[in-house]
Amino acid sequence: MMARAVSASCAWLLCGTLGPATPADAHHTKPHQEAVQAARSALFDRKDPGLALRHLEGMWADPLTDSETPYLLGLAHFLLYDPDRALSMFDACLSRVGGDQSVPQQRLDCLYWSARAYALKAALAWYSRHSILDGVIKSRRAIMVALDLYEQVLAQAPEHVGALLGQAEYYMAAPYLPPLAYGDVDKARSFVARAFVLERDNLRAHYLQARLDLYYNGRRDLARSRFATVRQLLDRGMGGAEAVLLRRWVDFAQAEVAFLDQDFPAAVAYTNAYLSQVPDGAEGYALKGACLKFLGQQEAGEVLINKARELNPLVRRYREP
Repeated sequence: MMARAVSASCAWLLCGTLGPATPADAHHTKPHQEAVQAARSALFDRKDPGLALRHLEGMWADPLTDSETPYLLGLAHFLLYDPDRALSMFDACLSRVGGDQSVPQQRLDCLYWSARAYALKAALAWYSRHSILDGVIKSRRAIMVALDLYEQVLAQAPEHVGALLGQAEYYMAAPYLPPLAYGDVDKARSFVARAFVLERDNLRAHYLQARLDLYYNGRRDLARSRFATVRQLLDRGMGGAEAVLLRRWVDFAQAEVAFLDQDFPAAVAYTNAYLSQVPDGAEGYALKGACLKFLGQQEAGEVLINKARELNPLVRRYREP
């Protein structure tokens, strides 16, 4: 599915603030409580959103009054790159939380992840655009909603790291969006710097700083080091449920750095790791194809580049020999 293929160019979705949800509603039946607990474990321990969905399958059809079930379903759909389903679940979560002051954190979480889902929707709209105008209109509409939701989150929690980084990626005018915010990279830097002050080991902050170093600061050496740091933190079990996304993004990011370093065997190894997780990742095939050409495998490289263009006619073109 194209939504999964876009994950390399949407490598901005990770956030270390994702943690276990609020305890399940005391009125759950025992089977429901067990399903919620299993889904929570699948997301946060096993990092398997598909398994979380299977645990909760059918539960949402019951006349439930809890907010955690739609919250977990929304997270799972988000991590599987299905923003529309995620948004429907987060809306359901918010409607159940309502004005209940006893669960302010869950309301804040639902607002924040709604913003993330709209940002993902913007990314997918740009990635699968039929034309520049079509992409700009659809992606801008979604990203404006995301920015408004981030502001709502920050109004309630001024030190919310995830919302700060959501704004940072917008001001970076990252590759997943049309050029809506070029020229304000300094503001992106300031948001990332503030995030580091608040949460030193935030994986998304490290990732975005590495992208700043690579694409805006001219410091490939620092980017290489930071991507390696993210991988080390992942290997220690950090990252929460979003580690499932972050690991593939780091594979692709390190492949791009290796390509720029002209270390084509390493770039191929990283793209192989990426493609094992994202089998329809057009950018992975495009990058690997270019690497193979530099390694003298012209025909095999051309086959992969053509495959990339079949998956996404707008896929990035990498330098070839």
